[in-house]
Amino acid sequence: MYCELKELLFHPDLFFTRKTGEKTDLLLPAIIVLIGSMLGLITSFAVSGFLNITESRNILVVLTPTNFLLIVLRPFLAWVLLSGILYAFCRLWSGKGTFVATLQNTGYGALPLTILTIVPIINGIFLNVTLLIPQMISFGIVLVLDLITLLFVLWSGYIWIYAMEKTHAIAHGKAVAAASIAAVLYLCYHVITNLGIVNTLLH
Repeated sequence: MYCELKELLFHPDLFFTRKTGEKTDLLLPAIIVLIGSMLGLITSFAVSGFLNITESRNILVVLTPTNFLLIVLRPFLAWVLLSGILYAFCRLWSGKGTFVATLQNTGYGALPLTILTIVPIINGIFLNVTLLIPQMISFGIVLVLDLITLLFVLWSGYIWIYAMEKTHAIAHGKAVAAASIAAVLYLCYHVITNLGIVNTLLH
């Protein structure tokens, strides 16, 4: 498993060349997205806890069934929507792959995004020390975390390039275009959801 995931992250061209000859299986991609979903749930509580300490206030965090479903299902919804967008563009450019295969390989490409879900926790930790360090240093820390976020989204975009190229048998340039659109849309989604992640839980 480790070798397979390492190949996915660092040699996606080889990974998806091999996957095109195998039967479509959504289990591992679904697990990748599920882990991201669970980490997102933990992050929601962690960040609100850090805000309590940083801003010296007592925030009541209430996890309602609706809030739980929103946080847990949000990554799965993003997975399906991104797969649909990638599938639509690839089919527009005469791609030959199926939607299920696109869903599978988009899920594989979400692995860096799953890793990315721990960044808000790190950001929350640094919120607590911003009053103890010079403003320039705290600004630099935030800038580095934002850069990490961008790099991980680009990393998934890089994986999606080969995922779509191999899945749909399209030209590399067309795969780059489709993956770039998906990465930009995910980056917008990431910014919006993380701005509102505390508001979702707080009353």
